[in-house]
Amino acid sequence: MNVFRRTVLAGLAATALFGGCMWPAVAAEVEVSKVSYGGSPWLSHYPVWVGIKKGLFAQHGLEVQWQSFSTGSARMSSLAIGEIDFGGTGSISAIALMASGAKAFYVIAAPDSYATVEGIITTPDINSVADLKGKKLGVPFATSSHVLALDVLEQAGLDPNKDVTLINLPSSDAPSALMAKQVDAVTTWTPAFNSLKAQPNTKVLLDAREFSLYKQFKLGPGPDLLVVNQSFADKNPKSTTAFLQGYFEASQFIKDNPDEAAKILMELTQLPMDEQSNVLKDIEWIGLADQQKMLSPDGTFTKGLQSLADFLVRHKQIDTAPRIDQWVKAELLP
Repeated sequence: MNVFRRTVLAGLAATALFGGCMWPAVAAEVEVSKVSYGGSPWLSHYPVWVGIKKGLFAQHGLEVQWQSFSTGSARMSSLAIGEIDFGGTGSISAIALMASGAKAFYVIAAPDSYATVEGIITTPDINSVADLKGKKLGVPFATSSHVLALDVLEQAGLDPNKDVTLINLPSSDAPSALMAKQVDAVTTWTPAFNSLKAQPNTKVLLDAREFSLYKQFKLGPGPDLLVVNQSFADKNPKSTTAFLQGYFEASQFIKDNPDEAAKILMELTQLPMDEQSNVLKDIEWIGLADQQKMLSPDGTFTKGLQSLADFLVRHKQIDTAPRIDQWVKAELLP
């Protein structure tokens, strides 16, 4: 081997070893190299979009194909029949599927917390949850905001069936309904939450940190979940782990480089730069180092999800509470 070639190879090896940009680290062997992900402009999908655009999944031997879904139910239906391999979903819909006996997916991560951008916004004359008695509260039914409303009303000793008029109101309609005084308050999440918070003559009565399970487990009323098709994960555990590695590298990139991440995400969300940057400030990304402990059978997240399932039964949102740990597959984490 001549001196030039030996020197170049040594340099490339050192660059790969010490994390330089000259040569990417060699990807681990995976069972399949092309996987699909079902996403949307919602927060928990951000790392996949950024990971694709920055080539982070490619460094782990994966080509991730993005498929957009307008609803979570359509995404989970597609994942259940194997049309996509990975996806993100809210825990309320996931628990409802578990309660129905669906076995087609595993929960493999708890990617984020957005407790500060979901809550109740009211007219200025309402100063406490108790003041909602006799009022109209707009709530998107069967969602995390619905769960939050039921919980804080219960904490205040109010009966949601007698003391407050709950009106089924999609989150996207919350700003116009409140500003037109069609309702006295709304329970909603970002971007409607942020939009209303910025309006004059509105008040943030509370955010999701007042949820009873947040106080106990740091669990919001409908935390995001990262899920995988069960059959795919059973057949391709290395590919699943590689996907998770890329995902958490991307979420760390967003955390460390919010301005660059915001620019990348504008294509997905269609938000102006300032709004996209503000959204990123409100997300608490949960890193890979915390996942194993949180998702173990005795972990705070798994126990919190079980308590959330019990809450849904108590409030007649589902008939029976599933055993959440039967769907959690923490051993697939890197």
